[in-house]
Amino acid sequence: MREEVTCPICLELMTKPVFIDCGHFYCQSCILENLENQQQKSPSQENYHCPVCRAQFQRESIRPIKQLESIIDTIKKMEQELLCEKHQEKLCLFCEDDVQLICWYCERTPQHKGHTTVLVADACQSYKETYQNTLAYLREQEEQYKKWQMDIREEIEDFQDDIREEEECIKYSFKVFHMILHMEEKSYLWRLENEKEQVLKRLQDSEAQLEKQSQELNKLILELERKCQGSAQELLQDVRDTLDRISAMKLNAPEDVSLEIHAIPDVDSIFCELIKLFETNYVKVTLDPDTAHNNLLVNKDENEVTCGFPRVKYESPARFKDLPCILGCEAFTSGKYAFEICFCKGSEWDVGVCLENVPRDNNTRRDPESGFWAIRKRKDEYEALTYPLTPLSLQDINYIVVSVDYESGFISFYDSVSCSHIFTFPKASFCQPIRPYFLIGANSFLSTCSPDF
Repeated sequence: MREEVTCPICLELMTKPVFIDCGHFYCQSCILENLENQQQKSPSQENYHCPVCRAQFQRESIRPIKQLESIIDTIKKMEQELLCEKHQEKLCLFCEDDVQLICWYCERTPQHKGHTTVLVADACQSYKETYQNTLAYLREQEEQYKKWQMDIREEIEDFQDDIREEEECIKYSFKVFHMILHMEEKSYLWRLENEKEQVLKRLQDSEAQLEKQSQELNKLILELERKCQGSAQELLQDVRDTLDRISAMKLNAPEDVSLEIHAIPDVDSIFCELIKLFETNYVKVTLDPDTAHNNLLVNKDENEVTCGFPRVKYESPARFKDLPCILGCEAFTSGKYAFEICFCKGSEWDVGVCLENVPRDNNTRRDPESGFWAIRKRKDEYEALTYPLTPLSLQDINYIVVSVDYESGFISFYDSVSCSHIFTFPKASFCQPIRPYFLIGANSFLSTCSPDF
């Protein structure tokens, strides 16, 4: 109750309590003095602000509250009349040994005999100084905590600014990378086109020269055939000129033009350097026949799988029982990996990764919570196996790259033909090995014939 009737301005029990429109209570003298201070700062103002909530009010709205005065008087009397519970005498002494208020009867009891006692007023002054010193220390601590909080907020803001700058830097850097690669691509294509034009021109010139010689040869052949079929006079007419032309005619072999193409980048070397730069291991997935459902047929090279009729296979705890699924042999436990799936033909398939110990003998839901990160094709619809499912806007796609970043917890999918991003699952935390995962529907076919790097 004392806290409720303490003036927020002077922090003492209210004297002549009044209240304003917002419902806050003050000493009459305190609120009027506050109004005078506000008036001095802004002489023309008619509305004032509540010192607690800053709500506006007018001087005329200040109203006394008599009921609160009686409560305050009662509290004052209660504070003045603190009596010893045992002797019902006024607590006028303070026992320094027991650190408690006592009455003059208590001082003479065996409990306090020989103890150092002082008057309440004297003890109050001493402890008041102690409290004030402690209060000063606590306020210093409060200021220190505020400073620490402010420093942390500044660090947070600075760090977030640094992150934003780095994010923009990364985006810009990769934009430059893309631009450089695009420029290199255009350069190699231009050189290839230029080389094509030069070689074709030489070949076409040789072809034109041969055509010209062929026409002259045919002309001479026709002339000789006509002379041979004519009379003796026609045969012997201009015989010297004819023989001179025959002997003067030379057949020139076409120019030997090299067809070797030189404007070819060393793609393997560039690719190896990129792999080293980005620390991504490109792996060729081998299918694990021990995990293959009875409806799946794996070829002898273990890089192609087809769904067909059921086959009798030996029992294996790793084999899928309910759905036509199969896993890759490779297990990822750290690092960054990428593998390519080719020829995903058919109307039903899943491609992705899963935890090594996912259930094999029940038709469990396929989503990250169940240990699966995959995309799916059903007829002409594509979906990411989130919960609920995420539709994907894709056309027919047959070449998919699956990217695994084990430490970061990201699984991403790309179209390796258009080099476009398909989908990335929300960040996960892997606690066990993950393996390539595939589901092959009826009359569907899948190959893992990734190129060797």
